Amino acid sequence: MRTRLAALALTLPLGLAALTACEDDTSASTDASVGSEAGDSGDAGDSGGELPDVAEGEEISAEELSALMIAAFEKATTADLVMSMTAGGQDIDVTGQADYTSDPVSMRMEMSGMGGTGDMEIIVVDNAMYMKLAVMSDKFLKLDLDDPDNPVGGSFTGQLDPRAQAEVMEDGLQTATYVGQEEVEGETLDHYTAVVDSTAMLEQMEGAADVAGQLPETITYELWLTDEGLFRQMEIDMGAVAGEMRMRFVDWGTDVDIEAPPASEVTDMSDMAGMMGGS
Repeated sequence: MRTRLAALALTLPLGLAALTACEDDTSASTDASVGSEAGDSGDAGDSGGELPDVAEGEEISAEELSALMIAAFEKATTADLVMSMTAGGQDIDVTGQADYTSDPVSMRMEMSGMGGTGDMEIIVVDNAMYMKLAVMSDKFLKLDLDDPDNPVGGSFTGQLDPRAQAEVMEDGLQTATYVGQEEVEGETLDHYTAVVDSTAMLEQMEGAADVAGQLPETITYELWLTDEGLFRQMEIDMGAVAGEMRMRFVDWGTDVDIEAPPASEVTDMSDMAGMMGGS
């Protein structure tokens, strides 16, 4: 079970690199000035910067890409999420919501199409992660994200900070390119491509060694941002084993319903081990 949870802890942050970011107002300055002047719904705040001034097909620096990602989430408020993933021959669909105004980020996701493991529900709120895997239990397994001994503590919590995630990509970045403006589902978006060295990236992620062999030498990120500098869509190619993911951020500023499950519906690792016969 620990290996499975460790794999989840890596593939979720990789796949949700933009989603799992928290808003932290303490000294988020960077050398590159990026962003825009308003949020998607008017609630996302003032960006205090400009998007990189690059031509179509031109490369941008690792620092510019990092600053672009950080700025996007410093303006983010709440959003609905729609994702699809393909891994191990399985097609996985995810729907959910995220609140980037909380610290760390709060989110709720329902995952279906996971084959023999059944559907999964994940809630992250008040620095705790609740997971319910239908095939294992009808209760949520609670994991304290501050506890270094839990299966997801080290690698998952590191992804809850946008600067940490940006630094992980920056350290392994091989190339970053502004592809240009594209029409995506009726909206004009700025498209960026980033190719990241997976080994260099994993070296920055605590607890990621268990799944290192599942990733190719490089991981390709396709990022689409609105003209306000907010994330709209992300696609990540993590190779044949870890699979591909497409995620859309819709309805920025929407009302969200993200709460911890009732205590009667929550268990811990020791109880879960008992349910599984100690395996």
